[in-house]
Amino acid sequence: MKIPFAIACLAAAASTSGALAYAPEHQTRRSATSNDLSRRAALSRAISVAGSAFASAALLSATSPSPSLAFDGSGSSAYSGKNPQSVLERKKAYQARVVQDAKDFNRLGAAIARGETEGDPWAFVFFPFERREPDAAGRTFAAVPDLIGHVEGRELVGGCGYLLASSFTRAGKPPETTPAVKSFTALSKMFDPIKAAGAKGDVGKAKAAFGKAAPLFAKYLEDVGLPGDLADPLYR
Repeated sequence: MKIPFAIACLAAAASTSGALAYAPEHQTRRSATSNDLSRRAALSRAISVAGSAFASAALLSATSPSPSLAFDGSGSSAYSGKNPQSVLERKKAYQARVVQDAKDFNRLGAAIARGETEGDPWAFVFFPFERREPDAAGRTFAAVPDLIGHVEGRELVGGCGYLLASSFTRAGKPPETTPAVKSFTALSKMFDPIKAAGAKGDVGKAKAAFGKAAPLFAKYLEDVGLPGDLADPLYR
């Protein structure tokens, strides 16, 4: 299955912004020059190199139709050949990751509401680099790279949001026709405007972008068998 071009581009964009450090349980890992750079400067610098990552994702999508380059190496065929119990276990694992991603999204919304355009809530949603170790839900990346996917070399990996959505596809049907996959595709386009507003320190635009993303996130959650309300205690 060829990787959807829009999803590949989104993953590339998600992998090019963030603060200077990221580690589980809100621990910070800084580079040798981190004391000389503000988080906002780092975020701006990361976005400035988004073009090269975007080009890499575009090349990946345009030249590599092989299913081996899809999400987690298998794309929508992640459940192919698996017994029902194994499929159920995978689905539950993806749901656990999505729940944690939703929690981080809610924390980001609270930070934006306070007028913040930098800090841990932003890093734990957008930071592109790998954690020191997986968190309790098994995530090794921040919320957006975990949910949408991130580019490593010529492979688009991660993307638990797509893998979970595609698990609701009926046998013999293309995943693009599945309501959950449609919801995922719509949601995946909404994070970049939030990230860009944060990089510019524009609270107004960040609030507006978050306000547009929130209902699409809620719809996606509902379509993948989770509570369709971000105010649900599960996401707190």
